Amino acid sequence: MELIVYTANAVLPVFVVIFVGLLLNRLNFFSEKTKNEIVKLVFYVGTPCLIFHNISTSDIHQSFDGKFFLFTLALILVLIGVVIAMCFFIQDKKKKGAVIQLAYRSNFAIAGMPIAVNLLDGAGVTLTAVTLSFVIILYNVSAVIILSYYGGEKKSPGAVILGILKNPLIIGTALGLLFAVFQIPVFPIAEKSIKTLGDIASCMGLIIIGASITLRGFQEDKAYILFASFLRNLFAPAFVLITAALFGWRGNHLMVLAIMSASPAAVNCFAMAKQMGVSAEISAYGISISSVLSVFSIFISVYLIKFFGLA
Repeated sequence: MELIVYTANAVLPVFVVIFVGLLLNRLNFFSEKTKNEIVKLVFYVGTPCLIFHNISTSDIHQSFDGKFFLFTLALILVLIGVVIAMCFFIQDKKKKGAVIQLAYRSNFAIAGMPIAVNLLDGAGVTLTAVTLSFVIILYNVSAVIILSYYGGEKKSPGAVILGILKNPLIIGTALGLLFAVFQIPVFPIAEKSIKTLGDIASCMGLIIIGASITLRGFQEDKAYILFASFLRNLFAPAFVLITAALFGWRGNHLMVLAIMSASPAAVNCFAMAKQMGVSAEISAYGISISSVLSVFSIFISVYLIKFFGLA
């Protein structure tokens, strides 16, 4: 019972905020225009500032683990390959692209980071921030490449690279790494301002996840949406946790991988789906369902790690 309470105290506060967003939307607190504007604010301002602050203030020289870095990159790439293989039966390329992106790309920055803060010690939070820095780069680069292939609009290599470099999350990550690696000081006024702007993502990002949950019109492409949710909320966490445990990872390292893999599908999946020409409908419903189911996937992942004494 004590372990259940411990896990609930770490995980549920994040989902309470998501539920508040869902409730406010049901009370017609947000118009569609307002929700779209909040998404832009979170994506272009809040999340880049959150990422920059978390990375730039971390002791990257102390917490960087090259072996863990390479293992995590390899694990995500293998996961992507397995997901692509599991989607062999989807004939429509645009629908297949949407399912693949939903399956492997989690909302690590907005949903995962607050849980890490609640759950881990200082060293664990720092490890999460450093892991976040290279995972975000891999998520976005791989998404652009995959969606360029499966989307209707073919882009030149130069356009693909430019799209990656212009991504606000990539920019925030790159600047954060620059300041952390070279230990460039951030003036206190600037640091506090950036942290405050980053708090937009921590709070409003979770609220807008809840406000965006909808199942209206869900019947169309129902099988693909449910399959994407299965991959995101069950297969991906199980695959990552079992593989990492078998390779001997324990403690904060295993917990970071659990949070990363069990977080809901990234909200950016919808925006990138529309931009790159894959199914935006599957992406929207997939994000909604995974946001609901992730409360169970994260809770169970954290509980099992603690129950078996792996962290």
